[in-house]
Amino acid sequence: MIAPSAQETSPPTAEKLALIHRFMKASGLQHQIDTGSFLERYAFTPEVGWAQNTDIAPRNGALIDPWTGPIDALKVAYEKYRPQYQEAYESHINWEFTEAELRGIVSFLESPLGAHYLDGTWRMKAYTGTNMEETEELLVRQAVELYQAR
Repeated sequence: MIAPSAQETSPPTAEKLALIHRFMKASGLQHQIDTGSFLERYAFTPEVGWAQNTDIAPRNGALIDPWTGPIDALKVAYEKYRPQYQEAYESHINWEFTEAELRGIVSFLESPLGAHYLDGTWRMKAYTGTNMEETEELLVRQAVELYQAR
């Protein structure tokens, strides 16, 4: 087992940068950065004001437009910031992990066991998220009641 190390402050070598890119690809992080999909949660947050001051009818009568419209807008706005996200993640991964640590992590993530771990983790989050929706709604309602009662 490789012990966690002190954070790295110098720029990555070419080899370490290649490992960073492999890590980002294998972990799915690069896909999220490429697509901006990590921002989609904001499309489902009415508090940000999607419906405020709008009288926009769904395009071509599409019932899904209230969700896809905000997602599309987020993706368009994101393009300007995408290089900043890329740099921020690459810099943090360089700071967080040594070259030796990245070699081990990437080796695991690119292995069949690592691929199964990533798929299994994704499925676990998806299934438990769906199976726990009612419990979570109840929990949030109770928390709101507790908060409002103080």
